[in-house]
Amino acid sequence: MSKFLGEHVKDLIYSALGVVFGGFLVFGGIVTHNSGADCDGTAMSAGQTCVTTSKGSSVERNAAEQEAQNKRTGWMLMGGGAVMSVGCAFWLRSNLRSRRARRTATAPQGYAPAAQPGAQGQWPTPAPQPQGQWPHGGPAYGAPTYPPQHSQNNPQGTYNPNYRR
Repeated sequence: MSKFLGEHVKDLIYSALGVVFGGFLVFGGIVTHNSGADCDGTAMSAGQTCVTTSKGSSVERNAAEQEAQNKRTGWMLMGGGAVMSVGCAFWLRSNLRSRRARRTATAPQGYAPAAQPGAQGQWPTPAPQPQGQWPHGGPAYGAPTYPPQHSQNNPQGTYNPNYRR
């Protein structure tokens, strides 16, 4: 399978599946925690006994003990699912960041790489423009620039929003 998919693509898939599976574990834990006295999917009443067999040994629980066991199992599923989801989410984030770094490192010559925040989390400042070119000094491509028009009422030639004609 690694012949068709790169290692980083498989990591992306596995980390995304880990987030989803952890979410299912949390959901299952919530259902189990709220199930009350439940023995193999059947609701128990006060006088019943639940018998579970595992590895050759049997355990009998009354309704109160079975409800406590379901609550413990629910908490473990919720905790384990949350840890799995958060861990896989960080793994997914790491994979996406390293993939973006590889993509910008292999950008073709002549193209600027995608903007990345600097070490302090600030965006890089734009390169200084030569004087007399757009947007600093006026229109680009040798278009003529006209001096500001002065008038009696506005001798500076600047815009005055309070000026009435």
